Amino acid sequence: MTNRTTNKIKAIIFDFDGVIHDTFDINYRINNIIHHHELPDISITEYKDMHDGNIYGHKRVTDEGTVRFFELLAEEFKELKIQEEIRTELELLKKRYDLFIISSNKEVILNNYFSNNQAAHLFTHIFGLETHKSKLEKFGLMQKRYGLQKEECLFVTDTLGDLMEAKMAGVPSIAVNFGFHDAERLKKGKPLHIISQFSELRKILEKIDE
Repeated sequence: MTNRTTNKIKAIIFDFDGVIHDTFDINYRINNIIHHHELPDISITEYKDMHDGNIYGHKRVTDEGTVRFFELLAEEFKELKIQEEIRTELELLKKRYDLFIISSNKEVILNNYFSNNQAAHLFTHIFGLETHKSKLEKFGLMQKRYGLQKEECLFVTDTLGDLMEAKMAGVPSIAVNFGFHDAERLKKGKPLHIISQFSELRKILEKIDE
C-alpha cells in the first residue's frame, strides 16, 4: 500500500452499488424475480426501506434467495460499463489516496466488473460478501490488514444502513444522493457531507487535507 504521509485521509472506501455504478433498477428487478412465487412484489419504497439497515438482516433476505440473486446478478454485470466520468475521478483520487471497496455485493462479481472495464488497478482491495455480511466487520478487517486508523479513512456510500455501520465503526462518511437513498433519508445518518455529483468528492477531500 502506498504511504500517503501528507494526507490527513489515507484511504477512501467506496460502497459499489449506487456509488460506482447505478444498479438500483437491476437489483430491484432481480429481487422481484426471485421472490415472485413466494411473496407479492416488493414495492420500490419497501426495497429502499430494506437498505435502512444491513440488507442481510432483513426478513426477506434468505440464504437460498441470496444464492439465486447473485446467479442472476453475475449475468447482468457482464454487460455493465463504467462511466468515463467515474473512471476519470477514480484515477485522479488514486494519485493521492489508497482506494478500497466495502460492499454487500460479491467480490467475484465486482472483480470481474473492474477487470472487464480495465479498472482493476484502481483498488487496493475489494471486501465483499465472501469476506463478511457485516460492513462493520469489514471496516475492522481492512484497518487491521493495512495498518489504518479509523480517522485516516473516509467511506463513500448511498444508503442510511451503510452510514449507520460506518458510524458504529467510527469511520467518517460522505453520502451520495444519486444512489439508492435520497438526501432526506441520508441526513438521518449524519454524514460529513452529501454530494450530488461524483466529482464533488475531490473538492471536499482537498479541503479536509488542507
